[in-house]
Amino acid sequence: MEKNAKGLLPKVEIVIVGVFALSFLVWIIPKCGSDRPVGEEDQEALQQVDSTLETAPPNATVTPPRDTVATQPVATTPARPATTPAKPELQYSRLYVTIDGLNLRSEPGLKSKVLAKIPLFEEVYFLNEVTDSTTELSIGYEKANEPWVKVRTKKGQEGWVYGAGVSYYKKKRPGTIE
Repeated sequence: MEKNAKGLLPKVEIVIVGVFALSFLVWIIPKCGSDRPVGEEDQEALQQVDSTLETAPPNATVTPPRDTVATQPVATTPARPATTPAKPELQYSRLYVTIDGLNLRSEPGLKSKVLAKIPLFEEVYFLNEVTDSTTELSIGYEKANEPWVKVRTKKGQEGWVYGAGVSYYKKKRPGTIE
């Protein structure tokens, strides 16, 4: 009886592994189809290719490799009108003001000139600059220790705001006095 049980165990394991492999194949095959929608990454890659083609020299020609003998005339691309390529705009991250009346300053720090007061939930753009050091400030019922962040408002004003006053999410910062 013991001998029969030892011979049965490997067969059960093989059946379990086979069922697992078959279910995996049934799950993966539909995902490999080519009818999937184009994602954001694919669209960005296509835009990069288009921009590369647009910046090609205006009178670019297609020539065959030197080691081949052409038996037919070589096709050339049509000449494009001479235009200066548009300077690509940098994409900046969008931030939202989380403290009503946030001061936009000319320099990072409390002693610098206030350029504007930004209302709550106003959209600003992060200009990829942050101070190396942090400043501890009391912002109502709590203290924050954040760096200063360079931003641009929708009106085009550029300046520095305290890091606790902006967020990637449209929300009011808890602990502030109204």
